Amino acid sequence: MAERLVAEAGFPLETLRVSGVDAGVPSTIVKALAQLPSSTMAAYALLRSLDPDVVVGGAGYVCLPVIAAARARRLPAVLLEQNALPGRTTRLLARRARVVATSFEETASHLHGARTILTGNPIRREVQQLVGTPLGQRCTRILVTGGSQGAHRINVAVAGCVRTLLEHDPAVIVTHQCGSRDIDEMREAEAALPAELRRRYRVAAFFDDLGRRMADSDLVVMRAGGSSLAECSALGRPMILVPYPHVRGHQRHNAAPYEQAGAATVIEDEECTPAALQWTILGVLRDPDLWRRMAEASRCMGRPDAAERVARLIVRVGDERR
Repeated sequence: MAERLVAEAGFPLETLRVSGVDAGVPSTIVKALAQLPSSTMAAYALLRSLDPDVVVGGAGYVCLPVIAAARARRLPAVLLEQNALPGRTTRLLARRARVVATSFEETASHLHGARTILTGNPIRREVQQLVGTPLGQRCTRILVTGGSQGAHRINVAVAGCVRTLLEHDPAVIVTHQCGSRDIDEMREAEAALPAELRRRYRVAAFFDDLGRRMADSDLVVMRAGGSSLAECSALGRPMILVPYPHVRGHQRHNAAPYEQAGAATVIEDEECTPAALQWTILGVLRDPDLWRRMAEASRCMGRPDAAERVARLIVRVGDERR
């Protein structure tokens, strides 16, 4: 997906032969270590030909050989970390980078000895252009998304409670991006609804205009990925978060500041049953004051200018080298 997006944006693209590590699967560690020398040499050659002023790493595993090559060429590096709990690559490289741009204040406490600057997580331009879109007069438009791949736990919970939600108020509309794996199951849930309710349940595997749909919503039910949280809070939308429970539980760390600020209600993944999701959503629908407080807290958490902050930081680091 990343390769497709870069190509569609019109940027030159170079790739390296490198793979990620699953600490519970020793063979992935062996494979990654075996690839590291050749991928670092390839990155070194690429940097020699490009002769950049600064190298920017997005904190994924592909950054490891590139930042190593940058260090060998005495090039300054900027790392971007979108999660509250930094990943292995960021922790490994943070002290070798000139600075780490973070999306959460608490990230710095996990990167001892590294220089960090809180910039926020850059959001897509099309979402940035929607900042300031007002909420509805009351909470009736619910957006559910598990990301581009969907989230089975959330989908099952929605299938079990969507009828009750739609029956609660004839103005309620549920828009649901469920991912390709569960689309048949969700189509069955849609078909089981009475015709009048079915018109107010809009389900698809994927929406190309999810940013617009987020701006048009009054309440968003989703995972707690860094980019999703950044976009939703920049738009000032209240959230019900179901953090992905794996990968060191990093999404639970992402969700915590939003929950503490009152911008979101968190349902743990294993507790996200139809009954729990229904009860939580109805609690917001029935309490307009709570809904508006959540929206205001979300807006205050948002950093719609994060992309500009990161860009200025990168330029400043590049200027320091000249």
